[in-house]
Amino acid sequence: MSWQDRAARALRVLDGDPSGNGDHSRQIFNHVLNESNRDDYISRDFFNVQQTAGGLPEGVSFDQFVGLVAGHVRNELEGSGFGDELSDDDFRTAALSFDETIRQHIRFLNGVVHQAAPGEVHLNLWDLILRSRDDSTSIYSCYRDFLVNA
Repeated sequence: MSWQDRAARALRVLDGDPSGNGDHSRQIFNHVLNESNRDDYISRDFFNVQQTAGGLPEGVSFDQFVGLVAGHVRNELEGSGFGDELSDDDFRTAALSFDETIRQHIRFLNGVVHQAAPGEVHLNLWDLILRSRDDSTSIYSCYRDFLVNA
């Protein structure tokens, strides 16, 4: 099964959720199905995202760091976490994890940058997300209405 088939399956299993919990998740899968859109988001290694308040390790640029903590929805859909053998309920849970991960990072960075003396890396990550929300090719465009920066 291709990542496109798995994205389509995600949309099918999320459409059956009357609670509305899958709204952003549906937006994510519709977004990545358009291959001209980017599918990268800050996802991996939440611990290291938290721990960068003091700066990056020697010799690591901000762009390199973003590359290290970025995930790609299309690649992750090809992984074992979205295997064909998963029940619809398990597949729905896995599909919802993209939205939860993105929200976790947005909430964390929003809280950190609005405290006294936030770290430069956190400020740069927050700025990256805010700028990306205005870029219709970015997955973060699906989050324009989430924690609107006033």
